[in-house]
This record gives sequence, C-alpha cells and structure tokens, in this order.
Amino acid sequence: MTLSLREKRRQETGLQIQKATLELAMKSGLDNVTTDEIAATSGVSTRTFFNYYPNKEAAAIGHPPRFTQTQMDALRGGSGPLAADLKRFLDSHIAALSEREDIVRMVGNVLRSNDKALGILEGLLSAERGVLAEALSERVNDRQAATSLANNVTSAIGATIFLWRQEEGMTLGTALDVVWSGLLDAARLLSSTQNNEAQS
Repeated sequence: MTLSLREKRRQETGLQIQKATLELAMKSGLDNVTTDEIAATSGVSTRTFFNYYPNKEAAAIGHPPRFTQTQMDALRGGSGPLAADLKRFLDSHIAALSEREDIVRMVGNVLRSNDKALGILEGLLSAERGVLAEALSERVNDRQAATSLANNVTSAIGATIFLWRQEEGMTLGTALDVVWSGLLDAARLLSSTQNNEAQS
C-alpha cells in the first residue's frame, strides 16, 4: 500500500517524537521526563505531541510494526506445512523490526523500569495476537489450537528480542532461528509424550 505524502509526514513526525522520548528516557529515566521536554526536543509544540500520543509512555512505545495484510493472507491461504508458513511469517516480522534496531533496544530499556509503558505494549500485542488467531483459525479450523499458536508466535517475538538483547553481536534474525528451533523441539517433546501416554 502506497502512503500519501501527508501520511508519510505524519509517520515521520510520530517517529521523531518517539525517538526524542526514548533518548530523553535513556538520559534521565522516563519518569523524570516531561511532555514539554519531549515536544521541545522533537521540535513540535506540546499540543502537537498530544495529537500523536496520549502520554509519554505511549510515545516511548510508539507504533511497533503491525502484522500486515499480506502476512495474514499468506497464513490463511498457505498450502505448505504450517510450521514453514509460520516461520516465514516470523522472518518477515523480525525483518521489519530489524530496520528499527536502535528503537527496539531503547524501548526494551524503558520497559524494564516502567510498568505503564509495559502495559501499553502488552495491550498492542494482545490486539495483534487476536488478529493472528483469527487468521490461523481459518487455516486450522480449530479456534483453541489457533489461539495457542498465536500465543506461541507472539511469545517467540518477545523471546527473540530478549535473546538478541542479551547476546552481543547476534542479529535479530539469528536470535529468531534459535528461538524457533527451541519451539520445534518443545513441540516434538509434547507430541512424543502424548504418543507415549496413548500407547500406555
């Protein structure tokens, strides 16, 4: 989808405000930063700040990359192995996050010390998880299984970011590969346990 010039400018201003918020938070802690400071640092009025974000915590979180319609359609209509389609879905999302590594790292620092910002992010993730569960339920025809898969996929994104932040020199893509391998191993363990119990 091609964005209008106005929408591109709006996105750029929103990102500019987010970066100013995060940079100030890195220096002083988000609790000690005011919206007036953020507005001044980002070169907008305080009124403009509130046209973009309801508070400084929301500004720190910004607008994380959403699951795209193309990604959803690929999951719904995929005819190959579900695991392969889910991995492609995650690869695509992590690639989008990789374009904002500096922001992802700063947001992670804020989340460690600000429960309000964490709650805002969890709310955004919950909405995305619901969208993903809807798409997957069309694919697997089992609402509970689709919800469980959506929970695991969104948890994998969080685990990927956590691992990437802990391991110096590791890329987000490599971190995802490690996390995905662990998920597949866990699924095999669950499956073998269930088979063993069925045979007993």
